Amino acid sequence: MKNIYKHLNDLEIDIEEFEEIEVSAFDKARVKKELLKSIHAGKQKKWKKAVTAASLTLGLIASTLFGLSFTANAEEIPIIGNIYKYFNNDGLSVDYMENSYPINGVAESNGIKVTVNDAVYDGEKLIVTYTIDTDRYMGDTLHIKGIPLIENKGDGTHEVSRIEENKYVGKATTFAEEKYSSIDVDWKLDYILSDLTTDKERITGDWQFSFHLDKANITVQYIQQHKEKEGVSVTIENVTFTPTSFQINYEQAISKEIINEWDMADVDIEVKDNLGHRYVSTYHGGTGMEDVKMNWNKTFQVLNSEATKLIITPKVTLSNYDGVDYNTDGSIKGKYRLENSKADLKEFDMDEIIVEIEK
Repeated sequence: MKNIYKHLNDLEIDIEEFEEIEVSAFDKARVKKELLKSIHAGKQKKWKKAVTAASLTLGLIASTLFGLSFTANAEEIPIIGNIYKYFNNDGLSVDYMENSYPINGVAESNGIKVTVNDAVYDGEKLIVTYTIDTDRYMGDTLHIKGIPLIENKGDGTHEVSRIEENKYVGKATTFAEEKYSSIDVDWKLDYILSDLTTDKERITGDWQFSFHLDKANITVQYIQQHKEKEGVSVTIENVTFTPTSFQINYEQAISKEIINEWDMADVDIEVKDNLGHRYVSTYHGGTGMEDVKMNWNKTFQVLNSEATKLIITPKVTLSNYDGVDYNTDGSIKGKYRLENSKADLKEFDMDEIIVEIEK
């Protein structure tokens, strides 16, 4: 497909035709967040597609906590329902948001107010969304020490992003060590560190929360089935089932021989069930940290209630580029595949992967 920017550059646009409208601070923050991703995407290596990437997270190992208490009710916050969408560009944000439980707890200390908005537990992980209001500017992100604990144990990650001058939204994810039908959650923030300061300037305070959650109507089934063909391998890692959709997470790995011969390798998946129903994807995204690996997640419409098996066919496309963009100094800015390209292209299917659906 021809570079979309080339198409846009050929258009004649009268800027007077556009009407300016007011947007919220939250929408501005989302645009800024996506713009930064696009800037970073331009620095990716050739095997990394232009896809939505996860925010950098700070891994934390939590310690056992005792005697935590709940605080006052939260004030109405207009962006509560959007935090899942802000951080979860994986096609499941609506499902998790609709299955989350409102917590509305507030703790304020040393000029910083932390509000726990809501939480959801899917049997494998706990997700807690929160808002932080500060009495000073503390940079574009905050580092949080202290993860919400599931039954007094667990480790996980934080993602925090500034949406207004002194307001931040965050998402904490804790991975369960066991499967529970319901959980008690204790969360103590040990300290908050601005990205403008050093570790010696971390802020401590009394931010503690405790609450109870039942497992949401969400199921994660681990698969770990592997197929390989002609230097390309695919591993179906897990499937997440929700009341309105299901998502398949898979890893694509490419041999060095393929890297040397082709400019791009892509593995998509085609999905049907044992009753013959074919499923259409509503979201397809992924990330990659190395030239030879990509991790993908693909979301489909709700599973047929009578289906007992998923039949997954990995579909491989190998292609070369024949278009080049140049910088003003004559250096190569980027390469792409032209529309109606005559460059080499190869497509093939792998063997089917059969997943027995756990009921």
